[in-house]
Amino acid sequence: MGSFLLAAWVAGSVFAQQLSTTPVPRDEKWQQRVERDAAKVKQGGWELVFIGDSITDFWQNRGKEVWDKNFAQYKALNLGISADRTEHVLWRLDNGELEGNPPKLFVVMIGTNNNGHRKPEQESTADTVAGIKAILDRLGQKAPQSKVLLLAIFPRGATPQDACRVRNEAVNAEIQKFADNKRVFWMNINDKLLQPDGTLSKEIMPDLLHPNAKGYAIWAEAIAPFVAKTVKASVTPDHRNDQAWWKKRFEEKQALVKQGGWELVFMGDSITHGWEGGGKEVWALNFGAYKALNLGYGGDRTEHVLWRLDNGELDGYQPKLLVLMIGTNNTGHRPLAQESPEDTAAGIKAILEKIGQKSPATKVLLLAVFPRGAKPDEPMRVRNDRVNALIKGYADGKRVIFLDFNKELLEPDGTLSKEMMPDFLHPQAKGYAIWAQSIQPIVKETLGR
Repeated sequence: MGSFLLAAWVAGSVFAQQLSTTPVPRDEKWQQRVERDAAKVKQGGWELVFIGDSITDFWQNRGKEVWDKNFAQYKALNLGISADRTEHVLWRLDNGELEGNPPKLFVVMIGTNNNGHRKPEQESTADTVAGIKAILDRLGQKAPQSKVLLLAIFPRGATPQDACRVRNEAVNAEIQKFADNKRVFWMNINDKLLQPDGTLSKEIMPDLLHPNAKGYAIWAEAIAPFVAKTVKASVTPDHRNDQAWWKKRFEEKQALVKQGGWELVFMGDSITHGWEGGGKEVWALNFGAYKALNLGYGGDRTEHVLWRLDNGELDGYQPKLLVLMIGTNNTGHRPLAQESPEDTAAGIKAILEKIGQKSPATKVLLLAVFPRGAKPDEPMRVRNDRVNALIKGYADGKRVIFLDFNKELLEPDGTLSKEMMPDFLHPQAKGYAIWAQSIQPIVKETLGR
């Protein structure tokens, strides 16, 4: 290849990539639409945001009933605009569509118009891939705590040999590599939209490009579990079976549960788990006369307790009293942008409801989440205090009793002493003694001795 031809080829490739990665607006009507969407974004509080082109845009008409059924439970926003390409999405993101509180989850699908509106010599697979990567990078810069569910570009055209379908699949093969399973997650649901022989039915996409209601239902069903786990993690039952010690503890506790006859049950995270460590002697002294069971697991959050309840931890017996404290790992393991105090409280409420369903005769002693951090203004202490203010309202004084003895654990000035909690989180024997003393009257009254 001569130097002139080589230079022309390189220049052409760079130019094509600039098309997909250089933010550009469209016409005036389009910009007015962007302004309206940006105004919605600035309202803040969105949990779930969809970004894309007409396939995303049409959730608002062809997919409306499916959207309402599956996503109305979230504060969800649709930022799809028909005919957009990657460069248009980039312009939108730079001009107001990320100027609010970032959502917990973005659902992104873009690129079919890059391939559909330009010939291969105008835009290569690498060019479209670069445009999508630029969008992911922009989201990472402007909303680093938000997760992104990156979807494979949907199939188009009747057969697998369709030229645009082939180009889309080539892009999909590359963009799936951008998933790190930490911030960016990949999902390819294309096989659910296709017939077994790879053809695309007009019953799913009448124009062989845009889904109808049936297609949107397939889309919603495919992503619903991931959305729920990400956006409403605190109320979506989840296990930790990938951690051998946790799985082993669950199996050991299940063997005890099946013995039945338990009258006093403690349920929670490492603070409850610690009754078997620093609180062992206090437990024996105060609860040894009862048939008492400790169902505390270090590191658990509300969703893990929900999973445990769904998988047998209250099956086969009806304890008279269940002492519940959970939530400090929800606030401690997730940034505020990913889980608000309201989310944590919702997880605790879901636990109370599940206990009520499985063991309606059981009285629940709901404890305020313990203070953490040395000072009252520690961020996680503040979050826990907010959770406590919310969950207090779940007590009815009959089946659920709320008890807050956090002041007993603190110094007069609100600081937390290392003598009480050496790591400013987990009590030692002195803290467990205060806990036992504080709940003893309710234990005796409920158990009758």
